[in-house]
Amino acid sequence: MEYRAVARLCLGEHARSVYSSLRAEVLQGGPRKGEVSVGIVNGCVEIRVSSNELSGLRALLNSYLLLLHAAYSALDSVSKR
Repeated sequence: MEYRAVARLCLGEHARSVYSSLRAEVLQGGPRKGEVSVGIVNGCVEIRVSSNELSGLRALLNSYLLLLHAAYSALDSVSKR
């Protein structure tokens, strides 16, 4: 069975920068718990994850959401200065 998840986050002015950051991670590869792709849809960052194991889906989605949060927080902090 294949499990899939899609997360779409509208990040305003930071969407393109966060997308670039996540895209670099996707292209770098890593442990093959499943497949990850990222994109920009109507100005929002979209993360698509699929895995043959539910635990793999959860691990990948959590990892990419943490990366997204780190990138967004850094950009937001700098833009408020």
